[in-house]
Amino acid sequence: MNTKRLVSIAVFTALIIVGGLISVPIPFTQVEMSFQTVFVIMAGVMLGGRDGALAVLVYLAMGLLGLPVFTKGGGLGYVVMPSFGYLLGFPIGAFVSGVLCSRMKTATRGKVFLSALIGMVPVYIIGITYQVLILYYYTGSTWAAAIGGVPAILVLYVKDAVLCGFTAALYPSIKRALRSRKASVTSNKKSHCSE
Repeated sequence: MNTKRLVSIAVFTALIIVGGLISVPIPFTQVEMSFQTVFVIMAGVMLGGRDGALAVLVYLAMGLLGLPVFTKGGGLGYVVMPSFGYLLGFPIGAFVSGVLCSRMKTATRGKVFLSALIGMVPVYIIGITYQVLILYYYTGSTWAAAIGGVPAILVLYVKDAVLCGFTAALYPSIKRALRSRKASVTSNKKSHCSE
């Protein structure tokens, strides 16, 4: 793995951490509204499926090892929190969106947006399922109470879809910037070699 890939993965890991620290609790639910999901999907779209998922896995490892990078801290005890299912879905979401985006011959804004929306689906399926099961089996909530928060979560999907729209709109500009940076690094290496 070269330095450029390591730096890119580290940058998106940092963005995912920052996105999780900016969060607002949703009243009457066990979920907080954060900006993590859009950075997770952006990692997949910009870095590709493998490196995007790797950026998320680094984030998860940091949190489970006890670093306070999750929205409510960190540590192994986090696995019994209702929101942990979304974290489990993050690497899959990054991978799916990244693979879909990288297989496009021409990555238009619309196609990138569609890849991002599809990438969010496993995040929400795993997240909602995990949340309902934890609330029912671990915290002792009734089925009605456990399922009652699902409509509020669907609002989060709409919020994340809007943010993914911004990501898709910025995609061509960011990709051009990354390519020009890569080209300048390559030309600098060549000039040093020729000296």
